[in-house]
Amino acid sequence: MKAAVIHGPGDIRIENIPYPKAEPGDVIVRIGACGICGSDLPRAFDGKAHFYPTVVGHEAAGEVVEIGAAVTRFSPGDRVAVAPLVPCMGCEACQLGRYSLCGQYSFVGSRRQGCMAEYVAVPERSLVPIPKDLSYEQAAMLEPATVPLYGLLKVGSLAGLRVVVLGVGTIGLLAMMWTKFLGASQVIAVDINDWKLDRARELGADEVINSKGLGNGDGGLVEAVRSVTSGAGCDLAVETAGHPITQVQAVEICANGGRVLYVGTAHEPVHFAPKAFEAIVRKELVIYGSWMSYSAPFPGREWQIAAKALSNGALDPSAMITHRFELAEAREAFETLRSSDRAIKVMLFMDDNY
Repeated sequence: MKAAVIHGPGDIRIENIPYPKAEPGDVIVRIGACGICGSDLPRAFDGKAHFYPTVVGHEAAGEVVEIGAAVTRFSPGDRVAVAPLVPCMGCEACQLGRYSLCGQYSFVGSRRQGCMAEYVAVPERSLVPIPKDLSYEQAAMLEPATVPLYGLLKVGSLAGLRVVVLGVGTIGLLAMMWTKFLGASQVIAVDINDWKLDRARELGADEVINSKGLGNGDGGLVEAVRSVTSGAGCDLAVETAGHPITQVQAVEICANGGRVLYVGTAHEPVHFAPKAFEAIVRKELVIYGSWMSYSAPFPGREWQIAAKALSNGALDPSAMITHRFELAEAREAFETLRSSDRAIKVMLFMDDNY
């Protein structure tokens, strides 16, 4: 079968690899669509994969074609989306239903073969049924849709809150859409890319702010946020960019008693000046960290809510799918996500019949 195989930094090849074996408890899925995640880029270009050669891809959906012994929930022909975490189910975190904190997990697309292939073996519990009227492309958005939702559900009720989302890539746009869905009274999108901010406005942002050149502290982004929130600041800052600047700005822009949800992954040291750090104390902020998107019963209510919202159209992320490629064009697809300032979600299709 064909797959996009990464042999090392920048070495992406389309080649034949062995068809997967359906071990007991596994399901073989014929992949219809697979999105490229920002986390796939360092694996493809920076030597950050767990091993080489490797097949990445964890945002995927397709059709069940074969089931292993002991599989009871799925049959050939079923349509499914992949919930890529494979928790050990035996450690303390797993027994508490905190699967994202499992210390012995595997993961489809990083620690085991991923979905940028015609077929993939996935544990039965890591599959979510999808309805016939939901396209594989839309269903491939289920995994990224659950990531900000998982964090927002930690925060609790968003009814009436003024929310700022820092960074409007895939996760930021989805966070913005979820905050509207969950009842926020005002949603403000912040980025340095005007084109992406236009997409944010199309997808429901009440206000957009280009923070390029505004700087930190009072008189910069803080004042820009205050100016659109009646002078108060935001009740909730959702940081999705994973940039040292926005990770500090998240605490600076909050109103007294506000909350900060960190979703973005830090790739550089984050330095808080004394005044910025003091804002956490003086404003009595509450800080939430959010990692992955799983709860009990596995894979969790995030997946149930997101699957239903995608199916009934309450959440429609179509506008953020900016590029579509066939599997044979995988290298171009990766390069597009890495280099284009107008790429949000880049989608790969394994076969032109989908």
